[in-house]
Amino acid sequence: MAETVSAILRYLPLLLGLVALPSIGLAHRLDEYLQATLVTIEPGEVRLQINLTPGVAVAEKVLALVDRDRDDVVSSNEATAYCELLKRDLIVRLDQHKLALRLISSRFDSSTELRTGWGIIQIEFSAIVGPMTKGAHRLALKNRHFPASSVYLFNAAQPRFSSVQVTRQKRNEIQSAGEIDFTIDR
Repeated sequence: MAETVSAILRYLPLLLGLVALPSIGLAHRLDEYLQATLVTIEPGEVRLQINLTPGVAVAEKVLALVDRDRDDVVSSNEATAYCELLKRDLIVRLDQHKLALRLISSRFDSSTELRTGWGIIQIEFSAIVGPMTKGAHRLALKNRHFPASSVYLFNAAQPRFSSVQVTRQKRNEIQSAGEIDFTIDR
C-alpha cells in the first residue's frame, strides 16, 4: 500500500502536467482580435487568406461591424459589406504599385460561436498581377483593420510553383505590416 501511494505521489506532477497540456495547447487570448494573414504568391496572382478570430472581450465590437441589423445572423449582404470594410483597411503593393484586391470567398462562423472567442471569420482576396518579369520582386502589405484591439500575424505560404522563390520576409514588431521579397525564375 505504501509503495502504491509512493508511486502515485512520484508520478503525480507528470500526470497533472499531462492533464494540463491540452489546455495549454488550446490557449487563446480572449481580449484581442487575432488577424492572421497568409500570403500566397504565384506567377500571375497574389492571394491573401485571412483568418479573423475575435476574442470574447472584443466579440461584441466586431459583431457590431459584421451583423449590422443585430439579428444574430450574418446575411450574405452583411458578410460582403464586412469583407469590403476589411479590404479598404488593407494596402497591398507589388514593386511599389498598389494592387486591386477582389473578394474570392468568405466564411463566417455563427454569432454565438464568435462570442465564445473560438469562432473564426475566413476571408480570401486575390489580385491578378499578370505575368511577372524574371528577377527580384517585393510585396508589401499593411493591415489597418481594427488596430486598437488587434494582434496580427503575417506570413508567406510556401510557393506552389518552383518558379517562385521567397527570399526574405520582414515584418514590423506587431506584424500589421510587412514585406515579402521573392524572385521569379521563369
